[in-house]
Amino acid sequence: MVLNTKGVTLRLSNSSDFRTVQSSILSISVLGAFLSSDTAIIDFITIGFTEGMRFRTNSSNNTGVYTIRAVSPDGLNVLESTDFIVQDNSTTLSFTGYNMEEIGEVVSIDGPAGSVNVIDITNLGSTAREKLVGIQDEGQVTMEVLSNFTTGSTGINQWKLRDLRQAGTKSFFDIRFTDVPVTTVSEPSAYFFEGFVTNYANAVALDDAVKASIGLEISSQAHFMNGIAIV
Repeated sequence: MVLNTKGVTLRLSNSSDFRTVQSSILSISVLGAFLSSDTAIIDFITIGFTEGMRFRTNSSNNTGVYTIRAVSPDGLNVLESTDFIVQDNSTTLSFTGYNMEEIGEVVSIDGPAGSVNVIDITNLGSTAREKLVGIQDEGQVTMEVLSNFTTGSTGINQWKLRDLRQAGTKSFFDIRFTDVPVTTVSEPSAYFFEGFVTNYANAVALDDAVKASIGLEISSQAHFMNGIAIV
């Protein structure tokens, strides 16, 4: 399916937008649920986990990024349930959910632009060039926005990017496509990554809207999440 750019969104979650919990009473079931065996200690609703959050865990069996479908006091059910591998509560697990907020008035997005370093290990005994693959570099994401400094979510989230650049603080971002609708049982394909805001440059031209060019330096793996729809 060829993707349409209409409706593509870029979202962010700053350090005050996430919920995290860590305990030896947490486990992961085959049904795609993250479970608490004692809600007197951990109640996911009280802690602030909500539907639609992006979700990560330190589980050695489950290293991806997931989307919360439903929340109950003793569990989190996620859309990507078929990807899970069971892990019991013999290991101390941590679960972290990120509230993602749209950055409004985005005109264009370029990236992620990943690459990998190539290491030459050719020696005198080689009959051809020999090489190793080095560390992956997920590169950058650049965007252009129509500047909006109002008090609504569009203006607030554009200002958050300015604040993140000035503070040098990392944040989590996702780029969400439109191959699948956003519902309680479906989520479109997306990239999810952590990064720094490296530049925020305003552009003011005669007879044109005020714009800003914003650059993000990715500082983690850029997780690609396939669109999913539960039928």
